[in-house]
Amino acid sequence: MNKTYIQLFFLCAVMTFLIYFGFIYENKPDWQGMPAKKEPIQKSLQSQGIPFKYKNAFIVPLADYNITGIVISTKRYFFDSVSSISPIDIAVGWKKMSVADVIKELKFDHRRRCLIYAPKQKNHWPILLNEIKTSVSNNHCIPANEQIRKKLLKIRKYDLVTIKGKLVSVEKEGMAPWTSSLSRDDGPGWGKLVGCEIIYVTEIEFLKKDNKNF
Repeated sequence: MNKTYIQLFFLCAVMTFLIYFGFIYENKPDWQGMPAKKEPIQKSLQSQGIPFKYKNAFIVPLADYNITGIVISTKRYFFDSVSSISPIDIAVGWKKMSVADVIKELKFDHRRRCLIYAPKQKNHWPILLNEIKTSVSNNHCIPANEQIRKKLLKIRKYDLVTIKGKLVSVEKEGMAPWTSSLSRDDGPGWGKLVGCEIIYVTEIEFLKKDNKNF
């Protein structure tokens, strides 16, 4: 084989590998129990926080926020109106939505900054729809600095993480204010979408899934 054929063969092999591991192969949950037992901690600010400049926008703090949970899905963004501010969405589950036997019965997808979920087997929901809706959040993450950005982009499905920061509203010229949810139960009641939090992320911690201290 000449050099061109060798290069084509190598390229095809790499593409096959990426397609398999990116779209076909799926890691399976590898823990037992409920590693994230507590709901997110939210503390209202005494008054609306002072807006501050962030890139080409202004950030308005609304509440202190601390969430620990299992990552059930992530989505990178590059070209939408806020991708320069929020490069990734991270969907996190707690309580029953941190249990492996529950998560593996569901499928998740991100569409236009919304998290959509459905049972893998038609009409076979592993827990009540309201329990799903109130135990999952789709977090639009705004990194406070480059170090936090790198950590956010390292987060993978089934990681157990703690994310700390502030729920915020984003004000940008030519765009209506992009404002975080301040409640865990404001997703649509028919059980297909969940509410979204916009987090200005200041701390990230990767935890072991040992079912202790949560």
